[in-house]
Order: sequence, then structure tokens, then C-alpha cells
Amino acid sequence: MLTRLLVSLYGFAFFNKFLLLTPVYSIFMLQNGLTDLQLSTMFIVSAVATIFGQMPIAFLTNHIGQRYSMIFGQFLKIVAVILWLFWPTYFGFVIGMILWGLQTGFRSVAFEGLLYDSVSANGMGDEYTRILGRKSTYESIGVALSAFGSLLMFLGYGWVTWLSVAAIVMSIICLLMIKYTPPKHIRAKTVPFRKLFRTGMRVCLQIPCLLTTMVLALLAANIPYLDDFLSPIGLQLGIPTEYIGFMSLFLLGCATVGQRFAYKFKNMSDRFIYFAIAAVGMSYMIFGLIYKVGFLWLLGIGYILFYGTYTLLYSRLQHMIPSRHRSVVLSLYTTINYCIYIAVCGIVGLGSMMGSWRYSIVILGTLLLFVFCWAIAQVSNKCPLLQFEDED
Repeated sequence: MLTRLLVSLYGFAFFNKFLLLTPVYSIFMLQNGLTDLQLSTMFIVSAVATIFGQMPIAFLTNHIGQRYSMIFGQFLKIVAVILWLFWPTYFGFVIGMILWGLQTGFRSVAFEGLLYDSVSANGMGDEYTRILGRKSTYESIGVALSAFGSLLMFLGYGWVTWLSVAAIVMSIICLLMIKYTPPKHIRAKTVPFRKLFRTGMRVCLQIPCLLTTMVLALLAANIPYLDDFLSPIGLQLGIPTEYIGFMSLFLLGCATVGQRFAYKFKNMSDRFIYFAIAAVGMSYMIFGLIYKVGFLWLLGIGYILFYGTYTLLYSRLQHMIPSRHRSVVLSLYTTINYCIYIAVCGIVGLGSMMGSWRYSIVILGTLLLFVFCWAIAQVSNKCPLLQFEDED
């Protein structure tokens, strides 16, 4: 039973990210008239859709269940990518990004909650960090294999789009294979629509370490996030369009290493995580200052530490959330997550306006060093490792 459940969950994680258009849709948008700044606004639009969709998403998830919520979200993604193909204009891209943003909200709330609750219900709570790392590994493998989408551009963007739609359909099939029903004592608590956000804040304030860990995880996850901008950065570095996917393949391979082996460090001290965040910042700053293809290995080191650190922090966060409030708290988490992501997209866009993406990378690295200083001064040793015990 557990094996089938994990295979289905891992399968969804893989196919949800195995989109051959991943390395080329940014280039497709640029080729259809978008400027670098307008490209940044695309990701901001998607994040805004995710934020404003959080309350209805959490409400819908509590009423129809996590699995059916995710299936609905996958259909929204299918509509989005097909829309880009047949309406490649600024407004067409905006509407598609809105739908994609809503799908992201469903995945963040429903899928992450289902993963934790199902593992916990099967008595494997202690293995959650390992399973989370494996889930993230399959996601990274899916994204990494998507890098070959750039090699298929000789067939045309249409073929790449329809192959991506097929992958989304496969992710829906994986969801339909899930037979898990959470026991009553860990089912998400039904909260009136108007109280969802307020309830999430109340739960976080009642558990101070939950709020602190959430903020640290959000900063560590968003400030170094360059995945959406790797294609234009690669073009600026001089990588040909047909090989641009290999830059993503390399960096996401590094991310996979960080995610896959993060569980081995789950009992390390808080300061270990803080210094890892500082190391990410330093690697970003040095690469941004040099900014040459031959030094992508520096960015690769940053990606290993970035994704590994985030896996550890997110695992700690999940352990602290009461299961009956998981959908609500994860909805709040996703809302704040995309607020920070919007700010990061603005910084990256600002860097492009200054003449190069390199300035954005240097600024992000500097911000990570400020996060390190804050964690050492204000957070250090205040929230030791623990697993939150659910209350009935």
C-alpha cells in the first residue's frame, strides 16, 4: 500500500515537472515581442495569481480533497500551455501565466499536504525528510530531462508544447492511482472561507518556532531562485539557443544532489544551515562578478547548497505544523512565498534594466549574506530540532 502510494506521488512529482517547454518558453516569449522587463512581469503575474488564489484553493482542497484539487490544477496548466501556442501575444502570455499560477497554488497546498499526511499516517514520520528529498529529486530529474526540449526546437514549438501536454496527462494518471484516504484525526480542519488566512496566522503565532522557521525557509528558498531566468541568462553568456537546455540540466543536476542527500544532514546544528546559506550567497556573488560560462561550476555549488538547505528547512517546518491545520498553514506559506518571489523577480528585472543579469545575481548573493547575519544574530539556537506532536 505504502509502496504504491509513494510510486504514485513520485510519479506525479516527476511528470508535473517533465515539461519539454521549460527551457524554451521564456525564449519563445522573447521571440514574440516581450522585453526582458516584460518577461520578469510574466513571473510576477503568475505569483500574484498564486497569492490571490490561496484562500479559494485551500477552501476547495478542504471540501473536495487534496487529490481532486491537484487534478483540477493540472487541467489549468494544460489550458495555459495550449493558450500560449495559439495566442502568442502579451495578453495571451499573461492569461496563461495566471492559470499556471493557480495550478502552482493547488500543488503547493494540496500535494505537499498529501505527501506529509500520507507518510505520517503510515507511521513513517521519521522518514519524511528522506522522502521529501526523494520527491524533490524526482522533480529535479523531470526538470533536468526537460532540458532536452531545446534540442527538439527544430521540430517547432508546437511539438514541444504537445509533448509537454502529454506529460501533464501522465501526472493526472498518477494522481488517479492514489488510493490514500487520510484518517479522520489528521484530515484538514474545515475552516470558513473568510477565516482561512486569519487561522493560518493564528496557528503560526501560537507556535513561535513555526513562524521563525517559516520565514527562514521562505527567504532561503526565494532569494537564490534563478530557475525561471536560466534561459535568458544562458543566452547572455553566449550559449546557443539549441544548447541552452544543458545549462539547466547542469544546474538542476546540482539541485538534485542537494535534495537527494539533504536528509543525511537533518540532525546538524542550526548554525550549519546558516553557514550553508552564507556559502550560497558567496558563490552567487563571485559568479556574478566573473560571469563567464567556464565558471558555472560556482553557480552549481550554490545550487547544491541552496536546494539542500531548503529541503532541511522545509522538512523542519512540516514537522511543526499541526496536521488538522496543514492546508491552511501551507496556504499562508505559499501566499508569503510568492510575495517574496515577486520581490525577487523585481530585483532580477532591475538587474536586466542595468544592462546585465549579472547585477541581479550579485544583488541576490548579497541579500543571502544579510539573511545569514539575521539568522546568526536573531534566530540562532532559539528553535532547536523538534517534531510537532499533533493534538487530536
